[in-house]
Amino acid sequence: MKKYDVLKIVIILQAVGMFALASFAIWQLWPNLQSRSAELEGSTVEDDRNNVNDEIIAVIADKNITKQQLIDELMELYGDQTLQQLLLHLTIELAAHDKAITLNDRELDEAITEASSGYESKEQYFQMMKEQLGLSQKRVIEDIRDHELLVKIAISDIEVSDEEIASYIESHPEQFQQKQQFRLSWIVSENDSDANEVMNKLTQGANFAEMASQYSIDIYSAEMGGDIGEIAYNDPFYDKNMLAEASNMQVGDIVGPISTEDGYAILYLAGRNISEQLTEEQRQQKAKVEVALQKVGSLMDVQQQLMNEYAIAIKK
Repeated sequence: MKKYDVLKIVIILQAVGMFALASFAIWQLWPNLQSRSAELEGSTVEDDRNNVNDEIIAVIADKNITKQQLIDELMELYGDQTLQQLLLHLTIELAAHDKAITLNDRELDEAITEASSGYESKEQYFQMMKEQLGLSQKRVIEDIRDHELLVKIAISDIEVSDEEIASYIESHPEQFQQKQQFRLSWIVSENDSDANEVMNKLTQGANFAEMASQYSIDIYSAEMGGDIGEIAYNDPFYDKNMLAEASNMQVGDIVGPISTEDGYAILYLAGRNISEQLTEEQRQQKAKVEVALQKVGSLMDVQQQLMNEYAIAIKK
């Protein structure tokens, strides 16, 4: 398995544990955590669940397993981290209300677009979050919304001058450029000689997908004719030499061999997507936020400050 595949799987597996508990913990804890938020809207939260945690959810031999037993086990394994996430969600909600900070539909949509920029579409992004992390589209959007609100809260009292904005844009031009994504296929060989032999067959008219299936040592993409999907121009999981070469290719080009960390690769560029150019207003706003965040420091510190401000106590 390639390095970037391993890294992605490790990241996913680290997250799965916490999210596995969320559906139970939210159901169990949320009514109590939500009480102050509900008061802000002039309503109350009632809990009419009588003995619900004694509900039997599984039977093995003559032993019953109750919902409470499952919750206890999940709390033991993942409870602290998940509870922190739930508390942070409510804290952000309360702080945003107190500071009259909101996130409109356009801002949320832009944040979702940014989050899904490494995927072929927003739909594919949501589908991958569902398949890999078990997160519904609604939950993913709520998490993005929380992050954007936290950023707004963090920088709400930070002053940023026009000079600082202009300086940031000048110093970080790459952040304001149009972003590219490549639809790539590749054939990976162990050595330069094998790669050149494959390249010769391709120049003589051989089918790329068939060559990939027959000769590529990357068994995962070989099964799909060499297709490795849509990749961002700066994707950290892929070889820099390969991405640099792809940047100079035209759609339909086949180039190689290229020396990469995985071997000698022949690339086929099947497509290219280029993001829309930021408007001047968007450039200014993006730079302002980045400068303000630099002044704030760590968002983790902001989270802890909010926790302290709202006097959250975790009872063991």
